[in-house]
Amino acid sequence: MRARDLLLVIVTIGGMGAGLLAPGPALAFKDLTPYLLMGLLFLSFLRLDFAALLKPAPGGLAEVAIWSLVKLLVLPACLWGLAKWLWPEWALAVLVLSAVSTGVTCPFYASLLGADLPRVLLMVVATSLALPLSLPALIKLLVGAETAVPYADMFRLLAMIIFAPAALMGLVRRFWPQLVDFLGRVSFPLSTALLFTISAVVFAPFGEHFARDPGRFLAATLLSFGLCGLYLAVGRLLPRLAPSILSPLTGMTALVYINNVLGVVFASRFLDFNSVLLCGCYLFPIYLALLPLRWLTRHLADAGSGSGSLG
Repeated sequence: MRARDLLLVIVTIGGMGAGLLAPGPALAFKDLTPYLLMGLLFLSFLRLDFAALLKPAPGGLAEVAIWSLVKLLVLPACLWGLAKWLWPEWALAVLVLSAVSTGVTCPFYASLLGADLPRVLLMVVATSLALPLSLPALIKLLVGAETAVPYADMFRLLAMIIFAPAALMGLVRRFWPQLVDFLGRVSFPLSTALLFTISAVVFAPFGEHFARDPGRFLAATLLSFGLCGLYLAVGRLLPRLAPSILSPLTGMTALVYINNVLGVVFASRFLDFNSVLLCGCYLFPIYLALLPLRWLTRHLADAGSGSGSLG
C-alpha cells in the first residue's frame, strides 16, 4: 500500500462524511459538479499521449469494444437477474449502477495504477456516448419502465465533461508547455482536493434521509461493496478467456471506476430513491478499491515478468 493511496482514501471518505454532517457548504458547489469532474479529468490528461489515442495499438479497438459491451449490457443484465432473485427491492438500483458508463474519473485512477491510459479513455468515450441509448433500453426491456431521457442534454453534458478538458490540455501543451510541468508537480494535491469536494457534494443531499432510515443506508453500502467486488472479479477473470485481446488491468479499472455520480443525477430525476442511494453509496468502495487494485497491479506485473505476459 502506498502512502498516497491511503491518503486519497482517507480524504475522499472524509469528503463523504463532510457532506453528510455539514451539507450546507457542500450544496453550494452542487451546480459545479460537472466542472469539478472536468478539472479532475484535465489533470489526468497530463500523462496521456494523445497521438497514441488517435492511433490505438493493434487489438486496442477490439478490446475497447468487448469491454464496452460487457460494461453496458452483459454485466448489468446478469446482475439485475441475480438481484431480482436475491433482493428484488434493489434490482432496479443494481441495474442502474451496473449499467452506467465508465467514469470520467477513471483515467485519473488508470494513471495512478499504470493501466493503458489511451484504451481506458476510449472506454470512457465509447460507453459515455452509448449510455443515453443503452441505459433506457435496458430499463425498458428488463423492468418495463419508460424513461424520458433527454438524449441531447445528456450528450452535450458528457461531451463537455470529456472533450473540453482534452482540448484545453492540447492547447496548453502546444502554447504553454511549462504549465504542464508545473501542473505535473501539483496534480496529486489538486486531484485530491477535487475528489474531496465531489464526494461532499454527492453526499450532501443524503443527510436528512440518513437520520431517518440508517438501515437503508447500511443495506446500500453493503450492496455497493458486493457489486464492486463482482466488477473487480469480472475484470480480473474475463481476460483469461481471451488473454491475447483483453487486459485485466484495463478491465478492472474500466468496470470499477464508473460514472456513479451521473447515476445519482439520472436516478434522482427518473427513478426511485434506492437507485439514487446505491449510486451515491458506491463512492465508498470506488475509493477503497484503489488498495486491492494496487496489490493486483503488482501481482500482474510480477506474473508478467515471470511469464512474459500479463494474462
